[in-house]
Amino acid sequence: MKKKILLLLAAFLLAGCQGEEKAIPVSAPEPKTAQELLEEQPVDETHDAFLVDTGGRLGTLLVKTELVPYEEPAELRYYLHVSIWDPADPEAPIQMQEIDWETVHYGEHQILDVNFDGYSDFTYLYARGIQVEMYHCMLWDEEQGLFEELPVYAEIPSPSVRPETRTIVGWSRDSGAGDGTTPVYQWVDGELVCVRRIETFPKDWGDSDSPFVLTVEERIGGELTEVYRVEFPPDSAEYLTEQMKWEDLDYHGEAEGS
Repeated sequence: MKKKILLLLAAFLLAGCQGEEKAIPVSAPEPKTAQELLEEQPVDETHDAFLVDTGGRLGTLLVKTELVPYEEPAELRYYLHVSIWDPADPEAPIQMQEIDWETVHYGEHQILDVNFDGYSDFTYLYARGIQVEMYHCMLWDEEQGLFEELPVYAEIPSPSVRPETRTIVGWSRDSGAGDGTTPVYQWVDGELVCVRRIETFPKDWGDSDSPFVLTVEERIGGELTEVYRVEFPPDSAEYLTEQMKWEDLDYHGEAEGS
């Protein structure tokens, strides 16, 4: 009888211990890093993806792009759709590009500080020819927490962003002689404007022995006005050096006698 009581007591204690067992919590999976999310994106003839470290409170964002053909295939052109994603909340994009970008080239981007505000922007190649490359530009707006398109950037041929002079210099070559047009842009009162335009062209078009003429226009009163013109002899290539000098906005021509 005593043995039976002891067995019942042991069974009761065992049951009590089992009832007190607590379920082991299952930890939530670690959120994926921006790089991991990037590696999951399709990259092919019509899709692309890349990361932009804005330098702001949202940090690194994922940019997705997709080429969508025109309704008329004969056009052989595409729209480029852009969406912006926060890796910390990957369920839905924080921004969809509302303006369709017409493009004939695809898959090349640059991450730059185009407006020199300390935050990273990005540009996207949309056309490439023998003489120039053309890019769209999206500026990061830290206050709004989104990218904004900069339409004027798409007009600058082969843009070169130069933080040391806070200028954006374009270049459109006309021929193998190195003649062409160099627009120099600068931010004025929050607007990107052309403040100088340097142009070199043959004085007599079609004449291989023609001298070259270099002209410079400056932004005066809101309009480009010619301030300098000089002609170089046919056997001289000094206009190439002069073109480069005028890319510096502090340069205003050589003083007489220098």
